[in-house]
Amino acid sequence: MRIKFKRNDVPYILISLLFSLLLFFNANSQSFSRLISSETNYEESVQNVPINVVYDSDEYFVHGFSSNVSVKLSGANRIQLNKEIDPDTRDFSVVADLSNLGAGTHEVRLKTKSLSSSLTATIEPERISVTIEKKVKKKFDVSPILSSTTSNNGLKVGQLSTQPEKVEITTGENTMKEIDRVVASVDSTKLTADQESIQAPVQALNSSGEALAIQSDPQNVTVNFEIQTPSKEVSLYPIQEGDLPSDVESVKIDLNRTKATITGAQSVIDQIDSIGIPVDVSQIQGTVKKFIDVPVSGEYQVNPKTVSAQVTPVFKKSQESETSSTNHSSSSTTETSENTSDVSKSSETSDTQTSSSQEESTNQSTN
Repeated sequence: MRIKFKRNDVPYILISLLFSLLLFFNANSQSFSRLISSETNYEESVQNVPINVVYDSDEYFVHGFSSNVSVKLSGANRIQLNKEIDPDTRDFSVVADLSNLGAGTHEVRLKTKSLSSSLTATIEPERISVTIEKKVKKKFDVSPILSSTTSNNGLKVGQLSTQPEKVEITTGENTMKEIDRVVASVDSTKLTADQESIQAPVQALNSSGEALAIQSDPQNVTVNFEIQTPSKEVSLYPIQEGDLPSDVESVKIDLNRTKATITGAQSVIDQIDSIGIPVDVSQIQGTVKKFIDVPVSGEYQVNPKTVSAQVTPVFKKSQESETSSTNHSSSSTTETSENTSDVSKSSETSDTQTSSSQEESTNQSTN
């Protein structure tokens, strides 16, 4: 059956249809909003985005602001968003346009440049304060300074010098008037005994010791330094090593010196009061002199590096008895020989006396 509408009913039908649609969208507005928002729910925060400052760098020197900002990116295109997050593939940049500004301090609004239309960006902070000065240049002597006269491992730092001795400083004309000295600051905790130089950044300081905004050419200088290594006198003593031969009861070891000087970090040498000298006695057969290197670790040095040790063996008693017996036998033999010699001499004397008596008797008879 076909339903026929009168012409007069058409406006009512349209109005009813419109109300029906309104009721439908009103009932489903929350779901619809969710659908729309789901297309733009990708967000990422990008930190340390550099600010590209646009100005006449030949005429002006700009300072007084942080060089990096954070940017929150959002959009439905996840691929494009990932591209802008990565510094290596990023197209957009943050710009501070100072091209229409002169000398003075200004508040400047930051903007993004070359950002994809599928993304939106929020910069934090949105504005920065910038100081613009007339650019000037001047050469200064560089003075090396230490954070401490002692390094973290106890080494004392001596005389310092820089190479080059002068640097060229570029800054604003008002800032230039504030410069009291130009220094190369050395972190003494990074110095070691085997170093002779270190790279240090150049800074310009005012009379209060505060760092000023400058550009230095070169940015770093070489600081040459001397290390004054702490020293200490310690005792030397012998240490017997090896097994004694079977016929040796003990040994006497005499070092040619009992003192040595060690040098190194204060924290290291403070723990050392004496050093043992190892002496090998395993092959000893008589008094010998040995030259021995003084043992050291890699943390300190020693002077002298070598000492001599005289080693004298003490033989066991059985050998001493044999030696004594041999000496006694030799003594008896010597005494026997001496007695025999004395008897012989006495006999010769007696014969001589007898002969003389006979001669005297013969002479008397003749007379």
